Amino acid sequence: MRKKEDIAREIEARFQQLSPLIEAFTSEVCPECREVCCKQRHALYDEDDLLFYKYLRKEVPLPDNRIDPDAPCEFLSSQGCIKPRWQRPFRCTWYFCEALLKYMPERSVKKYRKMTELLRDILFLRSELKG
Repeated sequence: MRKKEDIAREIEARFQQLSPLIEAFTSEVCPECREVCCKQRHALYDEDDLLFYKYLRKEVPLPDNRIDPDAPCEFLSSQGCIKPRWQRPFRCTWYFCEALLKYMPERSVKKYRKMTELLRDILFLRSELKG
């Protein structure tokens, strides 16, 4: 049986591979967007996120629960999220608006496939971390 810490490091590594792929797409689509979908409610961590950080043994800045859930995320800057992808709640990573969902496979099927493969890997590893 693998150590939980090893699984957490694998998850972090997948996030490191995934981030440039997602950012290549979001850097082209999101600056033109008029309706910000990075909301404060997406900044909230679930139990699986907290379990991942526990086994990773790294501190993660927690969101301010007093901010309106429908307000723009407190970690959103004019250049995108200020947190590295591994520090974000997983829902931030897998949420894609309709414009992105349409754009990604049209722009690069190869990058889109790699991105979905990495997301599946992360989901599988997160379930392994709970088991």
